[in-house]
Amino acid sequence: MSAPAVSVLMSVRNGARHLPQTLDSIAAQSLRDFELIAVDDGSTDETGAILSAMAARDSRVTVLRNAVGTGLPAALNRGLEVVRAPIVARADGDDIYHPDRLARQHAHLAANPHIGVLSCGYNRIDDDGRRRGTRIPLQGPARLRFRMLFMNPLLHSGAMFRLEQVRAVGGYDPAYWTAQDSDLWARLSGITSMDNLPDALVDYRVHDRSIMRTRGEDGQRLSLTVPARMQTAYLGCEAPHAAEAAALFQSFGWLDRRTIRRGIAGLRAIRDVARRIEPDDVARGFVRDVAASLTRQARWHSKDAAGFAASIAATALTWRLHGLRYRTGTDSRKEPAF
Repeated sequence: MSAPAVSVLMSVRNGARHLPQTLDSIAAQSLRDFELIAVDDGSTDETGAILSAMAARDSRVTVLRNAVGTGLPAALNRGLEVVRAPIVARADGDDIYHPDRLARQHAHLAANPHIGVLSCGYNRIDDDGRRRGTRIPLQGPARLRFRMLFMNPLLHSGAMFRLEQVRAVGGYDPAYWTAQDSDLWARLSGITSMDNLPDALVDYRVHDRSIMRTRGEDGQRLSLTVPARMQTAYLGCEAPHAAEAAALFQSFGWLDRRTIRRGIAGLRAIRDVARRIEPDDVARGFVRDVAASLTRQARWHSKDAAGFAASIAATALTWRLHGLRYRTGTDSRKEPAF
């Protein structure tokens, strides 16, 4: 059999509720030359029967079964062993895919051979499929490479990548039971470029059972090891307070004083290098993003620590001024102590 243009790679465990809708959206793709490799990772619900039914009516579908759950990275690696296309599109068993997702991403990769990983924008939907907003992702390989110092800029279930490159870096690392995509992108960043299409080609389901919602403090610490090692490589030495710098940059929620202080020190170290080597738009965007994160922290602390909040706000203003006078060589040692 000749290889298809795209292999769709999915791992699913106990996903019977949403799986039929996901499979229908894959079957309806305008690019017809694809295969679906679905790994049933130890499901105990009707997932196996749903996948079997689709395989019986569509010869493009191959189902692999794990007797017990092995975890997402190991299950995806099993699928990577049998995919036949040079281009692999990730899919999750509870998301919904725009009919032109495969066609548009495949065409973009064909036209841009320097891009090894391509994701896209997405709509956030809840457990019942109600739309909760649209995310327009960051674009441009230089911007994404720099953003990876602090967070993952690519939607995993919307990603399409070149199989040869993923195999070259060893596939997914089973040690990363969470942030397995961030870890993979970090390793790929040394051999290829990455980008996003701006349009929402995925309805990404957010629910209380997702790993992001259930990973806890251990999972959060594990995920922060990825930006920590990226920052160390960027600086050429041990990055100061790398985990705190990433947490502060993200500012997904309230942070304690110690984390904020350390995060600012870590971000300053990155900024002083970025000011010398990064394109103007990348460095300016970075200082604007940090100023916005600091402003959020100041707002959250204003309710119970007005003096500390004022200090954070003053630091945010300093970062904004750095953005305005980028390239002038402002010495961070002259900044007010925080």
